[in-house]
Amino acid sequence: MPMVASSTTADPFVTWRSCLSETLHPEETVTTILLIRHGHTAQTEAGKLYSDPESVLTEKGHAEINALAQLLPAQKPEILLTSPSLRARATAEVIGTMTGLPVQIVEQLREWQVGEWEGRSYLEIKKEEPEVYAAWLKDPIRNAPPAGESIEQLCLRAQRHIDEISQQFAGKRVALVSHAEVIRAFLVFALGMPVENFWRISVPTASVSKVDFSNNFATLHYSGVRPCTL
Repeated sequence: MPMVASSTTADPFVTWRSCLSETLHPEETVTTILLIRHGHTAQTEAGKLYSDPESVLTEKGHAEINALAQLLPAQKPEILLTSPSLRARATAEVIGTMTGLPVQIVEQLREWQVGEWEGRSYLEIKKEEPEVYAAWLKDPIRNAPPAGESIEQLCLRAQRHIDEISQQFAGKRVALVSHAEVIRAFLVFALGMPVENFWRISVPTASVSKVDFSNNFATLHYSGVRPCTL
């Protein structure tokens, strides 16, 4: 005699459909931030450390930014922020022209402050001041260049500011033009990485990284993307 399933047995299909209807996570306000590095400069080419706000884009840098800016309207940014440096502002102005957004200058987006190492390469510092370089190299995250800012201090600055941006522009899509080290600091915070991994992140000139922030999570969609790969 065939067995008849009990009427009290749960239908697995119904159970599965019920699970799908449940909210996996509570709804949150998500702020999207496009982290954009300025275009190529002469100091970039020479491998120099520089905080100099007067450094300008090269012809190559302008070409890079023109290519990137043409693709950004598709990302639908609503806010455009920039570091006060000339190279970042020139980058932001091109993006502003393409997107129709006014450029807002934000002091906290300034470059890593390298102090007395301004305009010098690591190799030059090692040769000219071997003891100073060796002391810094023992902990290049927490040791600062003479009269400069440590990477740990930079990361704390970036964390405070990304929190401010997420609150001030909650739910918006923000294009943010800054510098390699500042963008690295934002990504370290977004991914919850140990700050010791700071130098492992590549941020090419005229590249964009996309991160979503909310009160409870951050999601990195892509990092260091340039026009040829967008």
